[in-house]
Amino acid sequence: MITLLVIQAAWEDIGGGVRAGQWRMVAAQTRNLVLAGLQVGGLGYGGEPYWEENGGAFDQITYAPEPLRAQGLKLLHEANELASRRADAKTWLTRLEKWVNSVQEGLFLGEDLPELRSPQGMFAGLKLVREWTETVDRLGLPPLLPNNWTQPV
Repeated sequence: MITLLVIQAAWEDIGGGVRAGQWRMVAAQTRNLVLAGLQVGGLGYGGEPYWEENGGAFDQITYAPEPLRAQGLKLLHEANELASRRADAKTWLTRLEKWVNSVQEGLFLGEDLPELRSPQGMFAGLKLVREWTETVDRLGLPPLLPNNWTQPV
């Protein structure tokens, strides 16, 4: 879930931030992505899943393998320098994508995780359902999803 929710969201924000030249946001989201990636990367080496953000008693990088840790922290450091080295942004983004892919490969799932937030992902499906729901309601047809699925939590 951390990979699906935190890493994918940060990755999208970083890509958009690089395109828009929003360097401070890129740096902040790179921090989120790298810390979440190191936490996920450490799961196979004794780390435990942890969801609470900014937990002071939790060290996301303790169990991450050294090469993953070193490369992730280097990418984070470089993200902070992109505002003054904009020409390096595309190359840096490609390296960050490779790092994110290596985090996911370290989960040994055998296949890529689904995308949630992209136009090809589940969020696009939720948009379709939401739009269809208005049409179905207007026509007086039965709902597409059971009512208990659509109630606020």
